Amino acid sequence: MVQSVHHEKYKLGVVSGGKVVFPRASNRSCSSKTVTLLTHNQSGIIVPFNNQLKIYSLETRQCVKTLKYANNKQLADAFLGPRSAHVSHLALGDVTKQAESDTGTEEFEISVFSSLGTVIVVNYKGRLAEEAKVVELGNDFAQDERVIKVFETVQEGALRVLTSVQESSAAYTYRLYEYNRAEQKLIERRKIDHVLLSAWSSNSQYLSILKKDQSSKKEVHVWSVFSDVPENDIKLPLPSTSNSSTASSNSHFATVMALDNECSQLAVGFASGVINVVNLQDRSSRLLKWHIDSVLSLCFTSDGSYLLSGGWEKVLSFWQLSTNLQQFLPRLNGVVVDCELVNEKFYSLGLHITENQMSTDYQLLILNATDLNSRVSVSGPLCVFQTAIKDVISPVSAVSSKSSTASTDLVKASKKQQRKLKRKRQDYSSILEIQPSTKHLYFPHTSAIQAYDFYRNEQVSYQYLSSGINNAMGKVRAELNLKEPCISNVKFTKDGTWMISYEVEFSPDNLLSSNDMQHVLKFWKLSEKGDWTLITKVIGPHGANAPVTSILVAPRSINGSHGCLTADNNGGIKYWSFSESDSNWQLSKFAPPNNNHFSNSVELAWSLDGSLIFHAFDDKVTVLDFNNFDKFKKHSEDAFNEFTMDSSVQSIMLVNDSNLIVATQTTLNSVNLLRGRIEVTFDLFPYVNGVYKNGHLGRLMTCDEKNGRVALVLNQQNKETSKMLASDYSSRVIIFNADLTQKLGSFQHSDYISCIRWNHDTDFIFLDIKNRLGVVSTTTSAEMFEEVDKDAVMDPLDSNRFELELKKLTNSNENAVNGNSGHEEDAEEEDATLDFINGEKSQKLLNMNSFTSMFENLGNVQMDTLFDRVLKAIS
Repeated sequence: MVQSVHHEKYKLGVVSGGKVVFPRASNRSCSSKTVTLLTHNQSGIIVPFNNQLKIYSLETRQCVKTLKYANNKQLADAFLGPRSAHVSHLALGDVTKQAESDTGTEEFEISVFSSLGTVIVVNYKGRLAEEAKVVELGNDFAQDERVIKVFETVQEGALRVLTSVQESSAAYTYRLYEYNRAEQKLIERRKIDHVLLSAWSSNSQYLSILKKDQSSKKEVHVWSVFSDVPENDIKLPLPSTSNSSTASSNSHFATVMALDNECSQLAVGFASGVINVVNLQDRSSRLLKWHIDSVLSLCFTSDGSYLLSGGWEKVLSFWQLSTNLQQFLPRLNGVVVDCELVNEKFYSLGLHITENQMSTDYQLLILNATDLNSRVSVSGPLCVFQTAIKDVISPVSAVSSKSSTASTDLVKASKKQQRKLKRKRQDYSSILEIQPSTKHLYFPHTSAIQAYDFYRNEQVSYQYLSSGINNAMGKVRAELNLKEPCISNVKFTKDGTWMISYEVEFSPDNLLSSNDMQHVLKFWKLSEKGDWTLITKVIGPHGANAPVTSILVAPRSINGSHGCLTADNNGGIKYWSFSESDSNWQLSKFAPPNNNHFSNSVELAWSLDGSLIFHAFDDKVTVLDFNNFDKFKKHSEDAFNEFTMDSSVQSIMLVNDSNLIVATQTTLNSVNLLRGRIEVTFDLFPYVNGVYKNGHLGRLMTCDEKNGRVALVLNQQNKETSKMLASDYSSRVIIFNADLTQKLGSFQHSDYISCIRWNHDTDFIFLDIKNRLGVVSTTTSAEMFEEVDKDAVMDPLDSNRFELELKKLTNSNENAVNGNSGHEEDAEEEDATLDFINGEKSQKLLNMNSFTSMFENLGNVQMDTLFDRVLKAIS
C-alpha cells in the first residue's frame, strides 16, 4: 500500500510487556509450578515469559537481556505457533550433543525445552540472528502428551524426560523416558496411571507420585529417577491428618507434596491446612499445623533441616524440623502457589495475585537463601479484562469462591468455565492510561494500580489506592467471598501532577444492603518519591448509588488542567477543580440530571480553549457552554448545539478543535463543527455491535493531540474457527488523519487488542490479550522494532519492486484521467474486512488552480504548516 504521507510512515511492532509463565500451573498434579535457571556465572537468572526469555541481574535487580521469540524463527515456531506450547524446562549448555566440543560459545548456550518435546539450543549472549539448533524429542508422543519436567545428571550426563496426559479433571497418566543421544530418541522406562499429585527433589534425583490403585485407594510411590530397579521403590499409603471417620473431605485431599534431596523425608500438604511430614526410613510421621486454608506450596532446604510452606495467607513459613519452631516472611504480594530451591543459594517464590478474576496474574520473587532479602521481583503488565479469558486458573481452597476452587468442585469448576467461554459476545477490553510527564503506563488492578515502564519493560510501582483485607493480610476460607473495592477508572491531568481515580466499594453478601454500592472519587498528587498521595476523597460524587460513567480532564486553558468533569448515567455533569487557597479539590459547577432517562452510554469532550463541552448521552450529543453549563447559544435558532446520532454513542473525541469524531454502536462519524454537519461516515456494525459494553469502544480509539491523527482498533473473529475464544481473534490498527478522509496506515496484529492510547509524544501504545505491549510509531528506533521484518528496509532498493510500484502509480494516474478511482486493484488486494473503510482520496490532476487555496490567509504561517498545505493540495 502506498502511504499518503510519505515523510511520516507508521510502523507496528510488539516490543514490550508479556506475561510471566508458570508452565505447570494448569497441571494440578504438579506440585512444582515454575521454571527458572541461573546463568553460567550465577550472576543472573533466566525467567520464561509467554513471548520471550528475560535474564535478570541478581546484583542490579534489572533485566539485562531479552530473548524475544519473534526474533528467532525456531523459537517463534516452537512458542508462538497455533499449538500454544510453553517452556517446560531450561538447562545450561547443549544437552543434546554426544561429546564435549570447544565451540567458543558453549558457556553462553542454554537448552530450551518445549512442552511439545522440542529442544532449541540458544546462545543468550547473541542477537538471535543466527539459526538455533533444534532437536525433536516428541515425535512419538501421543496427541495430548506434554513434557512437564526434564531430569539431568551432571556426572553421568544422563537425561530423563517426564510427560503427562490428562485422563480426567483430576487424574493424569505419567510416562518417564530416557533420552538416547546417539539415536536422538526417547525410550520409555515407566508408565504410571491415575496420578493425582507429583513432586521431585530439588536435586532432580528422586520422584514421588500420589496415585489411585485398582481399589481406588490412594498410595504414594517414591523412587530414584535414574534407577530402573523396582525393588528399590518406596510404597506407602497416603499419610492422613485425621483418623476420624467424620473428618471433612479437606483433611483427606492432598494439595501439594515435597521430597528432600536424600529421599529420607516426604511432606504432604492438605486442603485443611495441615502438613504431614513422613520419615521414609521408619515410616513415622508428624503433623505441622499453622495454615488455616489449603497448603499450596512446600519445599525442603538442601540439607533437609527446614521445610518451607506457603498458601492463601500470603506468608512464607519456615519450619525447623528438629524443634518444630517457626519463622515467617509475611506480607507477600500474592498467594504463595510455588516455592523452589534454586542452586542451594536462592529461593524462587511463585505468587498468584488472585484478586483479578478475569486473568491469571503471576509474580516471581527470588530470595537470597541466607538473609531472605529479595533479589529480583519479576512481573509483566497486570491488567484486568472486562470478560474472563480462557486460561484463568484458580488455586484450591477449603471453600469455593470466585477466586478459588474447592477440592470437591474441581469437575464443576471446569464445566462452569467452559460454559462461560461459549457465550457468544465477549468484551476483552481493558483500561490503560499513560502518565504525561513520566510516560509510565498505568493499569488499574482491582484495588491497586500498577505503573509500568514501557521502554525498560519492567514494573515501576504497585500501589493500593483503596483499603481492604488484601492490603493488610491474605484472605482465607470465608473471607475469600468478601469483594474488594475495584478501581473502575483513572485519569491524569495534562501536566501529570494529579491523578483522579474512581472506585466502587461493595457490601458483604447475605445482607439487606448487599446490592448497594458506594461510589468514591479520589484526587491524588504525585510526591517527590514518585508515589501518589491522597489529597481529596469524595464519597458519592453524584449522589447515593449514582455511578460515575465518564471522567474528562480539563484542557490546559482551564486552571492549568487542574480540573475535571464527571458525568453520571442520568444526564448530570459536575466540574471539580483544585483550589490553591484551600489546597483541596472542590465542586465548582454542575448541571442537574434528567430524572426521567437513564443510560450508560455517556461520553464527554472539551474544546482546547475550554469554552465548549460536548456531552454525549444515549444517542444525543449536546454542545454546552462551560461558563453557565447550559446549551451553547440556547436562544439562537441557527446555533449548532444538539444533534442526534443513529444509535447510542460509544465514544467522542474532539480533534484539532474543528472535527468531532463520534463512534456509535453502528458507525464511525466525523462531524465538522464549523459547518455543523456529518461529513464522513463508516459502517462499524459488523465489528462492534454487541461486542463491547457501553463506553468501552473508547478504549480502542485514541487521538494524537499534536497532529490530530486518530488510531482505531478493530477486533475481528477469525472465520475459520467456530468457537468464540480469545485466541480466535485477530485485530487491525488503522491510523486516520484528523477528519477521517485519509487512511495513513493499516496494520494487522495476530491477537485481540484490549486498549490503545497516545503516549503524549509521537507513538500509539497498545495492549493485547496476552499482556504484550506494542507500539504504532513514526519515530521509534530500530532497536525497539526488532520484531519487525528486518528485510523490509531493503525492499525499496529491489529493482523489481521499484518497477512494480512505478507501474501501479502509472495505472492509477491513467485511471484518474479516465474518471476511475484508481483503487480497484488495491481494494481486491486489501483484506476484505476493510471494504467498509476507504479513507484515501482518489488521485488528483494538478493544474494552475491546484494551489490557489493554499495561499489564502497565508499570514505568518510556519514552514511546517505551509508544507502540510502543499501535501493536502496534492494528495
